[in-house]
Amino acid sequence: MRRMFLPLIVVAAACQRPAPTLTEQQQTAIADTIRQLADTYMQDIRAVDFDRVMAAYGPELVWAENSVLAANRDSLVTAWRAILATWREVTRAAWGGTHVKVLGPDAAVISAAFDWAGVDTAGAAMGTRGAWTAVYVRTDAGWKIAHAHESWVPVPTPM
Repeated sequence: MRRMFLPLIVVAAACQRPAPTLTEQQQTAIADTIRQLADTYMQDIRAVDFDRVMAAYGPELVWAENSVLAANRDSLVTAWRAILATWREVTRAAWGGTHVKVLGPDAAVISAAFDWAGVDTAGAAMGTRGAWTAVYVRTDAGWKIAHAHESWVPVPTPM
């Protein structure tokens, strides 16, 4: 029985297309694009612009945040629309170290530390710091986030 499976495995492996090899220059260009997109995302957070923040995400999205899994884009839209409606102003928002790994010509992952602070609509200070990871895929509409994970802890914010 084992003899029958070995040739099938060899044939199946031979039929697989090899992964495209990217030059160092291509990898650098993709990594730079992903960093720029992450910077734009942070600018959109600073601007408290819900539509621009959500534009970074693709239609088929999986999002996890502090042990909560949002298995589709609609659940994230609903949650974030309510949250951002309570923000009056973001006074500080920045990435810490960022790390980008290019996975291929149409996919890359970025992980970064973040720190932000602001004021809610009641005038109370708010803020957090944490870590964020996002998988970007190249689509017909450009690079979009397909999977993301964020973990954070509230921190006191001096005003």
